[in-house]
This record gives sequence, C-alpha cells and structure tokens, in this order.
Amino acid sequence: MPRNWNAAADASDNIYIADDFKRAMYQLVSLQCLYSRFVHHSTSYRIISSYREEFEEAISLMGLRLEFNDRLEFCFVIPEIVKDTPLDQQETLFLLVLRQLYHIKGSAGDLDRDGDAVITIDELISTYRSVTNRDLESKSENIRRLVKVASRKGLAKIYEKPENDPQPFAIIILPGIAEILSEHVVGRFGAYLKSGLISNTADIELEIEENSDENA
Repeated sequence: MPRNWNAAADASDNIYIADDFKRAMYQLVSLQCLYSRFVHHSTSYRIISSYREEFEEAISLMGLRLEFNDRLEFCFVIPEIVKDTPLDQQETLFLLVLRQLYHIKGSAGDLDRDGDAVITIDELISTYRSVTNRDLESKSENIRRLVKVASRKGLAKIYEKPENDPQPFAIIILPGIAEILSEHVVGRFGAYLKSGLISNTADIELEIEENSDENA
C-alpha cells in the first residue's frame, strides 16, 4: 500500500485526485455503509470499488474489515476489535428490532429490487412491543431520532409520505443491516448489551445469528 494516495490518483488518469481518495476513506469509516445508488455516496463507492486492494489494506490498519455486496452495489466495514460506542439501551434494542423486521420481510419475499424493506410506523411499534415486551414511544420525533441513529450507519432511513397520507412517514430498512448486524449482532456493531436489558435479548441475538447466512 502506498504511503499516500498520490499513486492511486496518478493511476486513475487524472479522473481523481488524492483528496478524492481521502474523502472516500473518511466517508466509508464514518458512515460504515456506502451505497452506489445514493447520490451522496456514489463517488466514494465508485472509488473504493475500483481500488479495492488499496482500501482493504488501508482499512485493515484501522482494525476494520472492508467487504462488498456486488449484487446490491454497496460496501461496508466491520470492526475487527469491539469497542464501546455511545448507544443507549433503547437505541440498541431499536437496531435489534429493525434487524428482526428485515429478516421477517426478507423471509416473506417482501424486499424491493434494491434489497430494501419498507415498514410502517405501526409495524415498528407492534414488533418492538412483541420483541422487547416494552412500548416504544410513538411520537414522531422519538422514532425519527432513533431512525437517525440507524441512518448514520447506513442501516435505515425515513421515507416521507404525501401530505394527505394518514402516516407521516415510513421507515426503509437498508440491506446493510443484514451484514453489519450479522457479526455477533450488536457486539460486533460496537455496542454492548448491558445486564439490565430484557431477558429475551439473547434469544433475539441467537435467532438473528442463525439466520445471518440466509441473506434475509
């Protein structure tokens, strides 16, 4: 691997400059998942995909592993070393529930051509209750906040509904969630399930891990 990105930039025949590689690297590490189809990801994804060996070596020096899903055209990094991250208990459970919903939708063949699962607010609230035995605060602001946490890792996003729709928005669960949360679930994602969590969390983890190879 070169000490800097100048050699890679030169090899691109002036299509990219060294700073383009630096920006792609930063975006990959900070967002964790990059999708070719998203405008704000596409340039970084193309660079990383075109120079896989260079980025794999650079990423490995940070204790991360770079992988690609070529069918759905996205890439992602997974920590090789687990670290604490500031995810609270509700955020941790929320991510587990999103992963469970993605598995349910995938098992039913209810994913779109991009591998996305679209769920309603009601589906989210109902599943959250059934999985955790807790009620999810149904205020839009709270759900938007939790989706934003998932969005920062390329795992979900908000889909705004038309003004006359009774539901203000839906949640799109992105396919990266099956990759990121299949690595020992939240532990490999960077959060630890604290001892105060609900008793059936371990069962949820086990079910997700058992199905992680099904590409739900």
